[in-house]
Amino acid sequence: MFSGSWRITVLSMVTNMHRIAPYVLARLLMFCCASLLAESSVGQSSYDAARGQALYIAHCAACHGTDGAGHPGTFPPIKGSRMVTKDDATNHMRVVLHGMQGGKAGGVVYATPMPPFGGSLTDADIADIIDYERSSWGNHGKPVTAGDVAAQRRKSQ
Repeated sequence: MFSGSWRITVLSMVTNMHRIAPYVLARLLMFCCASLLAESSVGQSSYDAARGQALYIAHCAACHGTDGAGHPGTFPPIKGSRMVTKDDATNHMRVVLHGMQGGKAGGVVYATPMPPFGGSLTDADIADIIDYERSSWGNHGKPVTAGDVAAQRRKSQ
């Protein structure tokens, strides 16, 4: 879960806990309060761009490219895609959850199927991927939450 440098930092913190406990508690309290304020003001927990990017690279970049440009005639671009930039993310969630074949983007029909990710990724994973796609490469789509993805998953069962 943690890289080597984090392990060393955590071990150091544990062995010196009596010295750093007040600092750690203060930071933890600040983090929790900031998280609660952000959640109550937005109505959802904040989007983790680094997590979204990592999930996108692991599951989507092989076809759609790390730059979201896709591969002409084979895999559609996500960069500038109308589906990705629309305020209503219903179709975006459906495609990631259930996959697609024969989709049309920019006047081009893409015969190569996109696999469904609903069986292998959690609602939070899918929300992070979608939010990454909707906020990268100049895209400005409305973000989604894990709750939105869960609702869409229930609707389509």
